[in-house]
Amino acid sequence: MRQQVRTRLAILAVGLSVMLPLGACGGDDASDTPTPDARTSSPAATAATSAPTTVTPSPEDEVLDAYANYWSVYAAALRDRDSSHLAEVMTGPRLDRGLQEVADLAAQGRAIALMVESDPVVLEVRGEQALITDEYQNNSYYIDPETKQPVGATPSAPETLKDTVTMQRVDGVWKVRDGVREEGGQ
Repeated sequence: MRQQVRTRLAILAVGLSVMLPLGACGGDDASDTPTPDARTSSPAATAATSAPTTVTPSPEDEVLDAYANYWSVYAAALRDRDSSHLAEVMTGPRLDRGLQEVADLAAQGRAIALMVESDPVVLEVRGEQALITDEYQNNSYYIDPETKQPVGATPSAPETLKDTVTMQRVDGVWKVRDGVREEGGQ
């Protein structure tokens, strides 16, 4: 959520920084000086005003984006019992556990609808390592792997969990390396 707000604010700031100077070009003064427009502008002037502005994300934003992607890929793996994309978002011990989770679900003939409301906070980014804390609401439940319908009871109230997650940049991509769950997070 915070990431989305920051992203929207960055887009708004970039949009305003491009639009405000353009508004100043078409003044209402009584001067005889022509105001450039699409019919009188040279191609060079047009190119200068339409050049895209790129915003370089902060390391924290990169980590949060990768962590959000981790949840999406992990949810799909548990729902579809398909571990083929886990290595894109996991590494080390977390990848080993993720692969085992998917194999166990397949052996049990079950799948999981992973329903979490994540609230991650980046504690530190240092070189190729990052540390996140995430207190999230878990409403996950077992589903039939074919119909995707719930099997058994679904949670009536969310379980609150708090994890401290280590991320590692591997070949330029942030991945979840490991996590530790706080006891008594509920």
